[in-house]
Amino acid sequence: MKTVKLSSLDITPITLGTWGIGGPPFWGETTEAVAVDTIQTAIDSGVNCIDMAPVYGFGRSEEIVGRAIKGKRDKVVIATKFGLRWKSPKLAHLYKDTSENSIREELENSLQRLGTDYIDLYQLHWPNPDTSPEESMETLVKLKDEGKIREIGVSNLDSASLERVLQYAPVASLQPCYNMLQREVEDETLPFCKENRIGVLAYSPLASGLLTGKYNATSDFDDWRGKKNFGLFVKEKWEPAMKKISRLNNIADRSNMPLNHIAIRWLTRQAGVTSVIVGANSGEQIKENLKAFDSTIREEAWSEIEAIL
Repeated sequence: MKTVKLSSLDITPITLGTWGIGGPPFWGETTEAVAVDTIQTAIDSGVNCIDMAPVYGFGRSEEIVGRAIKGKRDKVVIATKFGLRWKSPKLAHLYKDTSENSIREELENSLQRLGTDYIDLYQLHWPNPDTSPEESMETLVKLKDEGKIREIGVSNLDSASLERVLQYAPVASLQPCYNMLQREVEDETLPFCKENRIGVLAYSPLASGLLTGKYNATSDFDDWRGKKNFGLFVKEKWEPAMKKISRLNNIADRSNMPLNHIAIRWLTRQAGVTSVIVGANSGEQIKENLKAFDSTIREEAWSEIEAIL
């Protein structure tokens, strides 16, 4: 698979996301053997960037990635995060800490779990109003100078917050939520990133599963989505989203291309997007997602999709 530039890094346009691989409390249980096979299948298929965070499975995601990349470290771009910590492995016990001491402690923990001595892309997971961006960013510059990280990234920041952190450190990338149904970043954030040469790693490309083509307005969920109190799952967003999905499914059927493939390809067409973070819970899902690049869709269909969105 071809690579694209992310500052000094060369990454593939598809990044493997490991939120699901971490297992509970975010998604269902995944066996370690299946998770390792998923990661190794991605690497063997040409995907070189793996995104994770210590909080995914409360350390489990990083530990599994570490086992999966043993002997393959030179083939992998590791993107992990800092700033979300836990007093015990429960969602209610999460807290933010982006102070220098905490960043250094988190980094050492991640290095140990991953079995490596450096992180390619080290990212602020969420903004933290309790710590000045100066302290956090200057700490990252020190870590970069020490050779423990190669590039600095951020996640979930808007354009105003990006402008602030750029005063203290060069930022290689931003991770925003971005998909066909959630396009808020197009107003200010994406233009800011393009203007300042900040790469964009788009997460939630399938809108938490809604753009897989598996669901309709009557679908039920037995996980966090079933509570319908977050994101596209709240009532006022759910109904208009499902109307769009119904029309998108018609285009997918006519194009003989699964909706999840269209959703991935749509994101890679957006100006400023460097890589799309796609999760997978099996090697077969990896291979299926990569088929998105094997098919073509007519420009007339893309125009119709834009009209729907």
